[in-house]
Amino acid sequence: MNELELEREKPKRIYWIDHARGFIMLLLVVTLYLPADIREGTLRFFLEHPPNETTTHIINFFDVGAPAFIILMGFLMPLSFFRRRERDGVKKAINHIIIRYGIILLLGLLVVFIDQGALIKTIDGMLVIQWDVLPTLGLVGLIALPFLWLEPKIRAGIASLMLIFYQIMLIFGGWRDYAIVSVHGGIIGTIFGFSAIMIYSTCLGEFFLINKEYSETQKYKISLIIGLICFIGGLLISLIPGWWANKRQVTLSYITISLGISILLLFLFIAIDQKYQKPIFGLDSYGKNPFIIYVIAIVMEFLIVDIIGYRLDLFIGILMIIIVTIITIVLDKWDKIIKL
Repeated sequence: MNELELEREKPKRIYWIDHARGFIMLLLVVTLYLPADIREGTLRFFLEHPPNETTTHIINFFDVGAPAFIILMGFLMPLSFFRRRERDGVKKAINHIIIRYGIILLLGLLVVFIDQGALIKTIDGMLVIQWDVLPTLGLVGLIALPFLWLEPKIRAGIASLMLIFYQIMLIFGGWRDYAIVSVHGGIIGTIFGFSAIMIYSTCLGEFFLINKEYSETQKYKISLIIGLICFIGGLLISLIPGWWANKRQVTLSYITISLGISILLLFLFIAIDQKYQKPIFGLDSYGKNPFIIYVIAIVMEFLIVDIIGYRLDLFIGILMIIIVTIITIVLDKWDKIIKL
């Protein structure tokens, strides 16, 4: 299918992507407001990072949340960009991506600055750029943009080299110390780790949503094989001393395992979609407005905890989850899909 044919097709929402994205967003909102003693209890595997996350050699299900969301971002990026490029021209398509992810990056840096009081700090003798989830989501989109002009196989090859280079620098270049004192590996971990997974996902998205050389069944089989290879391969890589899976450091094995788990989880939502072929109440709403809902949730949490100084308890936590969910559903019912 060429790009003109893509534009002529009437766009329709892909339920399983909305549902998968909604599931991740709901999980993030729930863990944002639940008190630490609950998140770190018996459900820690699903609701909180492992203890001593800076140097641990393992990851849990909650650690996969950020990569999974980035994968879903990248999955739709080629389809959206090619359609817009055909309809509005190359310049407007590029500007749309730059503005969208630039806003997320700047907003994320603003939140970090307000929270930390500075964007650059000296920690253990190192100049560290303060970092968090939102700046990561913005930067990976900007980095992935120029790769859309390359063939998917070339893209994937470059992303692999980025990950291998980063892993080598973690071991021999002193980057591990920087990653440990930062978040999400800091800006360096985002550039070489999370950006690589974003680039991978644009390849998957182009193959799954645009490529017409393979049937839908063949695409499912190939994607399943890729998911299994990444998951098993990542586990094997994590057994190599110094190459262990660690979310904070954004290691090669962590990215590879997360990619495999995310692909395999998508099959669950694909299966649900094929069976019911209709929106799932709640998940669908969260999936349509992921960025704005996350921003709303982050800002509300910041106001309560950092400005008002109130320590979240179970009652307030549940109340805030309900409020955010109501906002999410109302935006959906009013057909207010806000695309940052």
